[in-house]
Amino acid sequence: MNKKLFLTAAAIPVALIVPTLASAAETVTVTGQNIVNETLTVHQLPNNAIVNAYQWYYLEKVASEDGSKTSTNKPIAGATSASLKVPVEAAGKTIFVEATTTDGKKYQSEPRTINQLDLAITTPTLEGFSTSDFVAPGETVKVAGVTVTDKAGAKLTSGQITYSYQWFYQLGEGENSFTIIEGASGSTYTIPKDAIEKGIKDIIVKVKAQVGTSFVESPRSEVISISKEPTDTLSNDIKNLLVNDNKYNVSDIKSFEEKIKALESKYQALSEPAKGNVSNYAVLKRALADVDLINKLNEKVDKVGGISDKDLPAYIKEIEAAYDKFDLLQRSLDVNDALYTSIKNLLNEPNDLEEIKEVRRLNLAIVNLLSYSNGISQYVPSDKDSLQGVVNTIEADIAKLSQNYRGAVQNLTILNEAKADIKKVEQFIKSFDKLSSNNTPNKQVTVAKSIRSTYEKLTYKQLKLVPDKYGQLLTAAESAEESQIATLNNDIDSYIGDDIYPINPSASSWQSHVNNVARMVKEYKSLTKASAAQIEGYDSLVTLQKDLKTAEKVIKDMDAYQKLSGVTGVTESKLNSSYTNILKAYNKLTSLQQSLVYNAQEFLLNTPKVSVDGKVPADKAAAEALKADIAKFADVTKFTFNQLEKAVDTAAQSYKKLSSGARKYVTNNYLLTAAQKDITGVKSFYKKIQTAKEETDAAKQAKKIESVQKAYAKLPANQQHLAKEQYEALLKNQIIDENAPNIKQLNDELATIVSNDQYLVSIDKINTLSKQYSSLSSSDKKLITNYDILKAAIADVKKAESFMKTYEKSFNSNPSTVIKAFEKLTSKQVSLIPSDIQKWISEKQQGQQQTNEQALTLIESINSLLVNGEYIAGLEDKVKDIRTKYDALSAQDKKIVKNYSKLTQAESDLKKVADVHALYKVDGDEAAQKAWQSAYGKLSKKLELLYKNMYPQDTK
Repeated sequence: MNKKLFLTAAAIPVALIVPTLASAAETVTVTGQNIVNETLTVHQLPNNAIVNAYQWYYLEKVASEDGSKTSTNKPIAGATSASLKVPVEAAGKTIFVEATTTDGKKYQSEPRTINQLDLAITTPTLEGFSTSDFVAPGETVKVAGVTVTDKAGAKLTSGQITYSYQWFYQLGEGENSFTIIEGASGSTYTIPKDAIEKGIKDIIVKVKAQVGTSFVESPRSEVISISKEPTDTLSNDIKNLLVNDNKYNVSDIKSFEEKIKALESKYQALSEPAKGNVSNYAVLKRALADVDLINKLNEKVDKVGGISDKDLPAYIKEIEAAYDKFDLLQRSLDVNDALYTSIKNLLNEPNDLEEIKEVRRLNLAIVNLLSYSNGISQYVPSDKDSLQGVVNTIEADIAKLSQNYRGAVQNLTILNEAKADIKKVEQFIKSFDKLSSNNTPNKQVTVAKSIRSTYEKLTYKQLKLVPDKYGQLLTAAESAEESQIATLNNDIDSYIGDDIYPINPSASSWQSHVNNVARMVKEYKSLTKASAAQIEGYDSLVTLQKDLKTAEKVIKDMDAYQKLSGVTGVTESKLNSSYTNILKAYNKLTSLQQSLVYNAQEFLLNTPKVSVDGKVPADKAAAEALKADIAKFADVTKFTFNQLEKAVDTAAQSYKKLSSGARKYVTNNYLLTAAQKDITGVKSFYKKIQTAKEETDAAKQAKKIESVQKAYAKLPANQQHLAKEQYEALLKNQIIDENAPNIKQLNDELATIVSNDQYLVSIDKINTLSKQYSSLSSSDKKLITNYDILKAAIADVKKAESFMKTYEKSFNSNPSTVIKAFEKLTSKQVSLIPSDIQKWISEKQQGQQQTNEQALTLIESINSLLVNGEYIAGLEDKVKDIRTKYDALSAQDKKIVKNYSKLTQAESDLKKVADVHALYKVDGDEAAQKAWQSAYGKLSKKLELLYKNMYPQDTK
């Protein structure tokens, strides 16, 4: 509290003294009320006055040294405009305004005195406590409202008012005797926790307000009493909710709920500090939560009738589990065990005898899905639909079992694999939707290849489920191109030959031959890769297609020459030039190409006439004789290479000896030139033959002969004739490579390694064939038409070898892993596994599928530990006996006991009960007794009953 504010007025600041200007004429008029916060305004100025500055002043009396008082003018800070809002400090003072013109003249207004403030204040109101009658320790009381006004009419603003506070408490028994509370000088006051103990029971507050130099003090507030009575009563009511730590004071759950809700409403009405005085609120909060849990579980029990039979067991189990979580305190709300009895009546343990019998039957039905022959398992139902029917029946029967016994059904792996195999087969059959007899052969073969790929991945068991008709459809689709292959091979064979093409074309048949060749090429390109590999002579067909184009150009040139020769007026030189050029082009053709030029004979017989003008030379006769010799070169087939070489050399020498005039008579000299080129070409070709002959390495010679063959095919017809003798001698005397691959034999062997989805050869044989293929050249590999068979076999070998590694590593230690891997092998892959290993796996597989009567009996024993949710008498001995038998089971058999958790739960519950019993002391002190009661109170209903059964003397 600002005590100076209550005792003295604030000191007035020292004024700035401004001398009065005696010469100033008081001719300025001001309007406005002389009240604080009102505005005074210059209303009128002297005539002819141009004012550019204003200053407002306080007119004050100052005491002089001789005791007399004189007037002084004190400028009001910041008051330099024509208007002035009267400040609070001006209350009771005299003020005026001075106006200064542009020429320095000053004018003053008439002084006016501002009204003195006459303050009034209302009685303060308080807030912040829970009730209208009391305030509790810890609560904070706040001055909520007080109003300050000026009786003289000044309109005060909140910023102009300064408040100070002081709190008091009643001292002793005197009426209205209050003393100051030290330090309580704020607008709020927090009641100390120990206020009542210190004698602070009734309090008031007074407020003092200051505006400028004026003060006003409020009347005292209403007296507020401090009391713990509301929270003390609430705390006592909460305490009475309990009989003891483990039991609510309840006779009817509904009235108990209404009571605690009413207490909760009272508690929530308290302020936060007052709530802190209710030290046992946790009991009320717990009671609210516990009642809610009981009510919700009751609601869940009431809804049992609307739950489906399928969901009912799980639903009841949830109810039972929820009740088991209740401790003794919570269960005390279940008056007369009404809820517990309802839940107990819902529990229905499985009919052990009938359900175990059904489990045994289902186990046998699942095992009987499979049969074993030669170490390989297959399904007893012969097709997919039959197997699906049996599987559906078994699954439906399993679903009828109670939840406890569904887990006892064995060999579900067989059932699940059967479902997976059915799905796989259905997907395979679905792939035939893409296959149609309306498709082109190529499309059928392509689709069949995709189907075959899926077919190859089916296991033996899956294959046996596929109806035979789908295998027939697949085979038919795969062979869709066979008739096309045979026809195309016949067509190509009728068109190609070694030295000449056998088609004997004519002007009328030419285009049909061109079209037929184009058709055959197109058909070949439309074949699948495997089918195309069965076409013989395709390379020759492509050569024929090119030769037809080459020959056609020569044919057209010959036809053009024949027409030109029949035209009157064509010069001999033009005809001769045309003939010579066409003949050169013809002679460049291979023998195969020449066989296509159907108008060659007519052209060759129509040689142009050549006239020789001028003086007849003396050696004309020699020239004509030479011309006759050269004419023989038009048909080199009449010569051997040596004969032609000799004749050409002789003719060349004779031609050189002729005079220039006589040479004109040798009009067919172009034949001599052509023959010379043929000799040169053959000699060059002979060098390649010689290089091949001299090669002693069979493999290398084979490659060089292959190069010679390609070169021979490109020689012009005349050169092919002249080189033929040595060319054929080279081929005849080729070194035989004993190590050269036998392509036909390899193809034939590959065709026979698999039949009816079973390999007929061993892994070693497949690896040998793979090595043979790998050793082939790139060109030879293209000739292996059965490579797809080899490729699939190599992949199957890798799978089989991988399985054998798994077998060797895990068969003895973990046979289940081996069996699982074996089941994934395809029919062909299985055929690569040694038969004795297949037999061992089959025996192990059948051994693992035997039902276990001991495990099923143990399931029955475990289920008998509880009857309608309560443990049987003699539980401890029964649990020990079951534990001994369970521990004697194999690891595989233990997996069958799906209700094993019930055994471990019983063991855990026995330990919990024993631990609580260990806390019981017959002659124990209060702390020991309380510790036992606390532990006992946390037991579930099921464990409470078990405890009473095992240790009845503890609860008497």
